Amino acid sequence: MIVKINLTGEGNLVLPKSYNHILQAFFYRNMDPVLSRFLHDIGFPYGKRKFKLFTFSKVIGKLSLKNRKKGLLLFEPEITLYFSSPLMDIVSSSIRTFLRRDNLFLGRNRLSLSSIELVKPDVDGEITVRCLSPITVYKTPEGERRFHYLNPWQDEFYELIKKNLVKKYELVYSKSYGGELEIKPVKVMKGYRKKVLYRGTLIEAWEGYFKLCGDPEILRLALEAGLGAKNPQGFGMVGRAL
Repeated sequence: MIVKINLTGEGNLVLPKSYNHILQAFFYRNMDPVLSRFLHDIGFPYGKRKFKLFTFSKVIGKLSLKNRKKGLLLFEPEITLYFSSPLMDIVSSSIRTFLRRDNLFLGRNRLSLSSIELVKPDVDGEITVRCLSPITVYKTPEGERRFHYLNPWQDEFYELIKKNLVKKYELVYSKSYGGELEIKPVKVMKGYRKKVLYRGTLIEAWEGYFKLCGDPEILRLALEAGLGAKNPQGFGMVGRAL
């Protein structure tokens, strides 16, 4: 399920240039505390990995100007966020919490809820998507600790996205996926690369437009759980392109 959240601030919103950790904390705070702790501390195991099975967009709004103080962004008061998960319990908990609270805090910015709605995009066997938050894909060669980030001009970028999405499918639906699955670039340029500082770690990620082909069930999962790695840190959320 996908949730569209419209928020209004008391004035311009001030955020650091890299604000993923602030958004992540915002969504963890705005759900049931028990569920929030479970997702943060435990998650859903798959082999040696643990998935959180939610993701969220970057801040969507009008950027009024860059603050003269380096590293800060100013958004005009009205913003939109998207939050998604294939698990209704997570989505329902978030919606209930947002509706119950008069004041919401995104970092030090006080916000009020203008509206909240479920978005149900049509999904068939082929969809074109745009990034609502950038996609990050990496590998860690044996014997190394450093991440090697991949880009959309490398075939392995798409292979790792597909493998990751199939794992999410098996975790959510408790069955193997045997259908077609293809991911191809539609519009990606060098200028779409993003470097995001997340809790002291510099993450390379990519925005753009991509075409996905496969069973509608797994394509809907791509919209709800995200593509690539680090989805609960605010990476890999995609929406249907108009």
